[in-house]
Amino acid sequence: MGDSDTILYVDMWKGERIQEMKLAGIRRYAAMRGWNVDVLSEDESRPGRLRPALGRLEPVGVIVEAAAAHRDLPPRFFRKIPVVYLDCARSLYGGRMPKVVHDGEATTRVAFRELSSNRPQAYAVVGYRERRFWSDIREREFRSLVRETGRKCIAFARRDESAEPRAKRLVSWIGRLPPKTAVFAVNDDTAAEVVAACRECRKGIPADMTLLGVDNLASVCENGETHISSVQVDFERAGYSAAKMLDDVMSGRAVRPVEDRFGPMMVVRRESTRGFGRFEQRILPVVELIRREACNGLTAREAMKGINGSRRLFEMRFREAMGHSVLDEILSVRLERVCHLLSRTETPIGAIAAFCGFKSDIALSKLFRRRFGASLLAWRRQNRSI
Repeated sequence: MGDSDTILYVDMWKGERIQEMKLAGIRRYAAMRGWNVDVLSEDESRPGRLRPALGRLEPVGVIVEAAAAHRDLPPRFFRKIPVVYLDCARSLYGGRMPKVVHDGEATTRVAFRELSSNRPQAYAVVGYRERRFWSDIREREFRSLVRETGRKCIAFARRDESAEPRAKRLVSWIGRLPPKTAVFAVNDDTAAEVVAACRECRKGIPADMTLLGVDNLASVCENGETHISSVQVDFERAGYSAAKMLDDVMSGRAVRPVEDRFGPMMVVRRESTRGFGRFEQRILPVVELIRREACNGLTAREAMKGINGSRRLFEMRFREAMGHSVLDEILSVRLERVCHLLSRTETPIGAIAAFCGFKSDIALSKLFRRRFGASLLAWRRQNRSI
């Protein structure tokens, strides 16, 4: 392969920010190999327009975006051009072709753990407005996790209907949810629908129910009066993995069938999962202080230093309002920074503990393995996109 070889990213799914993250990962790997990357929009990726584009661009390989489960670009369409399917169902085209799939079960487990920390009285799940394989996986896994607790998950039934009747039905459904329900929305757009419905039926978030989405799209999660907590998925790594897999296929290193997975990075906490308690104004300055100073070695005692009255009582109210302790909030902020440094920078692992406010490498290593089930080095190798 030469330095001017071109690979093609066939973009078949609307979702601009997510596509930008995947494309960034593809471009990172392509830069290492000296490839050019051409991108076709959703409209340009239709079979009638794609066929002449393949002849004109002469790509040495193709990455097909398949999150919407399109089935009109089978492997035979590309003839002898190597192809990798990105963010697709595991069974796409019989499971025979190289693919990079999202570990929806792992993402859902992270979501369930976060929602459970608020000690809800009930659980509910809302699927995507259209039939999508990834929505089905997340709904099914969430219901299974709830069943393991001995409870029943309240599911919002999906129907083939337009936006208006769905919105009306969602308002009625939410109005009937028990107090202190933890709601899992399968993606951020769905979570935004839940927020709008809550506003219509005068349900408070997080006073009456907590809410968690998936994808961490700031344009959605931070666009309204209620900021939505969300599971951040490593889409950039997905693109990077797809480009690497395509390289393996083109060079003959891949043994078919081959599959790689990408999954969740962390939960980005916002207002919608701050707990069911009365959110007192004096808690807000402590939360802001933690956000600013957690990585500078701030302790729980120091965070509560200016609090009038009993620290024990404040800690109880903080847990009620936020769904977790002051210390857990500090550690979560630090771990967010750790994950950023591991996946997005060249910072040596031996220096990360000090940069993120931990007293020692050992303290960070133990906590990180407990939270993520892997060492710092293994997690970096798995999630690295640079």
